[in-house]
Amino acid sequence: MTHAPWHFSTCAAALVVALALPTWCTQAEGAEPPAATSQDGWVNISQTFFTKIGSYDIDPRVPYLRRCLGLIVTPTGDLVMQTATQGICVSRDQGATWAVVPDNGIAGRCEDGNGMSIAYPYDGRMAFFAYDGADGMSGGISLDGARTWKPFSQLKRGVQFGDVDWSTKDPQTVFAVTHEPFLTVLSVDGGKNWRQLDVDEDVGEANGWVGVIDANHLTRFNRHSGTIEWSEDAGVTWSQVAYFHVRGYRPVHYGPRLYWTTAKGVITSLDGKDWTLTGPGAEGACYGPYFGASDQEFVVVTDNAFLKTKDGGKSWKTLTGMYRAPDIFSAALTYYGWDAAHDILYASGLGASVFRFKVGTAP
Repeated sequence: MTHAPWHFSTCAAALVVALALPTWCTQAEGAEPPAATSQDGWVNISQTFFTKIGSYDIDPRVPYLRRCLGLIVTPTGDLVMQTATQGICVSRDQGATWAVVPDNGIAGRCEDGNGMSIAYPYDGRMAFFAYDGADGMSGGISLDGARTWKPFSQLKRGVQFGDVDWSTKDPQTVFAVTHEPFLTVLSVDGGKNWRQLDVDEDVGEANGWVGVIDANHLTRFNRHSGTIEWSEDAGVTWSQVAYFHVRGYRPVHYGPRLYWTTAKGVITSLDGKDWTLTGPGAEGACYGPYFGASDQEFVVVTDNAFLKTKDGGKSWKTLTGMYRAPDIFSAALTYYGWDAAHDILYASGLGASVFRFKVGTAP
């Protein structure tokens, strides 16, 4: 979808000054009062904070630039949120209080739940892909639990989604897709510079979803052929390796192993070449996996429900039905996450509030 470019510099500078403190982040005053929503068990945990930082209702004509513009939920319970007025904000107490990360510089917006990535087992490494940023920036990467950020540079309007070489502590290989036009691009210097892999720039929609195994080996789902492809020369040549209808725009990494949501469920691979289905029962999986204490415990979101496995995807338990934030700008542009430490689900979306659901609380 096409929107007018937005820039971080247009936000109220006075808010940044007023909220800045000499600590690594700014604590919002007071706890967020839970507000009941239309679905039992889900509560709004962000309205007071959004109002405080001036991003609750910025302009009714641009609802995609208000409230939450990206959400990462870590397995330890930290919430890392991208906002229009302050960039990266963090809660380390399940949304009771929020914080602005000073001088984070991560502006723009994540189109949907594929615009962010996290390394598992979780050690503080994460990335946002946000297009239409400011000052030549397009999201960025943190190696220390969202305390500091290194920005990605902006090619065209910026990268909408992508994958990171989480096999290294300080990733340099980033495989991504830009937003309108949807061009496949590769960086080998941590997102400072991009090499365009597509020859044709007249690309009306993304041709494929992208994944990184290591600096030389890449994987992608080719939407035209309906196959997973594999490259051993950093995207110069490709070969077809598997037939799955992939739904996630990028795989999720747990150590050296990759996991990918598909129409049949969750598939996994060590090398990006040989893929196997973990087991039946998660058909229509579209977001996740969101991992817990091990690679055997994770949550995925399907078209109908939040599902959890404790045996690596061989069997599944339904946690609750599908939920979309009631104030979301578009029902398709959703963010989800699972706090494994406290067994809490989160839901938001482009221009929406953040909602929390404690597993086991609904009737």
